[in-house]
Amino acid sequence: MYTKYLLVTIALLIGGLLSVQGSINSHLGAFLKHPLQAAFVNFFVGAVVLLLLNILLRTEVPHFKELGKVPVYLFFGGMLGAIYVTSAVILIPKIGVSSMLAASIAGQLIISSVIDHFGFFNVPLHPFTLGRMAGIVLLLTGIFLIQRF
Repeated sequence: MYTKYLLVTIALLIGGLLSVQGSINSHLGAFLKHPLQAAFVNFFVGAVVLLLLNILLRTEVPHFKELGKVPVYLFFGGMLGAIYVTSAVILIPKIGVSSMLAASIAGQLIISSVIDHFGFFNVPLHPFTLGRMAGIVLLLTGIFLIQRF
């Protein structure tokens, strides 16, 4: 039971890092004069860090034969990450970190509720409940309040 709360706390802290990442990338975009350059630097540094972690932890790089067996749609994660980071770089200076992340989280919650309810991408089924709906409505209300005041 406590493990679940610990994991949720860790996820909460990691979510907080998105505010830092978005703010840093937005500033980098202003410094480099283009959001795509900031997103590129973000992913390049991330790739270097992951390469170093793979070397440090002595993990194996997947063979091209294995990658050829992977369904194509499973490679879209990197593309979606690039869209998210680039969008954050563009939107944060215009609407602020709070609004960007609140709207982003609301979008994540809405789509994740659909994925959970139908079990898309082989995730375990978690039905869409009144509680989940209330959470989404409250989050959307929060976005309105953040924008308004």
